[in-house]
Amino acid sequence: MTYYAIRWTIKDGKVTATTKYGEREAMERQYYLFCASASTNESGNEFDSAEWGTLEGGKLERKVWDRR
Repeated sequence: MTYYAIRWTIKDGKVTATTKYGEREAMERQYYLFCASASTNESGNEFDSAEWGTLEGGKLERKVWDRR
């Protein structure tokens, strides 16, 4: 299986996606790193979302921070 972790952000109306691919344990860890960064919001984003899962089966977990 192919695992991924992705983070979407919106700041000043600009949407950015950061995607990583790798082994299950590494992508679960990356997901939690994305969550930790989004929860502190040091960048001042209006919206953050983090997700991880497999390309074959879809998302396993997702978290959203909407500050708009």
